[in-house]
Amino acid sequence: MAELTNDFTWSKSRHEKFAECRRAYYYAYYGSWGGWGAPAGSEVRELYVLKQLSSRWQWAGSLVHDSLKQLLRRAQATGQFAPLEEVVARTRQRARAQWSASREKSYWRDRKPVGCLVEHEYGDPVTGEEWKRIFEEVVAGSLEGFYRSPAFARIRETPRTDWLTVDELDSFAFEGTKIWVAIDFAYRDRDGLVHVLDWKTGKERGVDQTQVGIYTIYAQGKWSLAPEQVVGGLVYLGAGGDEVAVRADPEALRGCEAKMRESIAGMKALLEDPAANRASLRQFPQLEDPASCRRCPFRRPCGRL
Repeated sequence: MAELTNDFTWSKSRHEKFAECRRAYYYAYYGSWGGWGAPAGSEVRELYVLKQLSSRWQWAGSLVHDSLKQLLRRAQATGQFAPLEEVVARTRQRARAQWSASREKSYWRDRKPVGCLVEHEYGDPVTGEEWKRIFEEVVAGSLEGFYRSPAFARIRETPRTDWLTVDELDSFAFEGTKIWVAIDFAYRDRDGLVHVLDWKTGKERGVDQTQVGIYTIYAQGKWSLAPEQVVGGLVYLGAGGDEVAVRADPEALRGCEAKMRESIAGMKALLEDPAANRASLRQFPQLEDPASCRRCPFRRPCGRL
């Protein structure tokens, strides 16, 4: 088996971490590298485990995305869609199991931690009522919104032979850099247009043209499409499945590529050795305002408790 190497790649989530905090970016993509096999108590193992922690809001979103992936993949294989009540009950069971394991901090013993919460690691005060509210409003509410959504109605009407992807991690090359992408769902309609859907569990914050552009660039290469054949759909599950349809015109695609190019250059500019993707902590400073660190999983190694 070939030895794993920490090659430089890019994704929208990596860009957002870099923009949010340089120090957290270093810990997530460099300091934690190799931590899955490091001995307990080592710095790299600690950073690797902390990297896996999610806030309760991120965790709720992950529960929804995982449940919809399971629902649609099973339907793709069998042609049958599980009823909403079954999906919510199964998700509730999984949430309870993950929450209990997280409360016991079992993620420190697991090789690949799942469903671990930053609130448990740092003892952040969250009432039982708040945990229940998050599940009922965000998780169950989003699943209910999906079942009511026009997007789900279209998915049910679309032959499975026209389903293109169900939340699969994939990549494409952009000017020599591997770009990671995971589209929640894509299908081809009767007119030959490809609809690329993204599930949103939060409130509508305006169209993210970069995200739509990345999906369009990926879809062009993956399914041999012209830009005008790709329709992006942002489905806001908490709002009852309301959908914002967006197309990336040539100008928007050029803007997306410019932002990707700028982001990649900014990341590489801080590396000690860009060719080897080698980084040094001193090149990645902390945020000046400690108040911004309250929800960060790396607050302990960063000295921001």
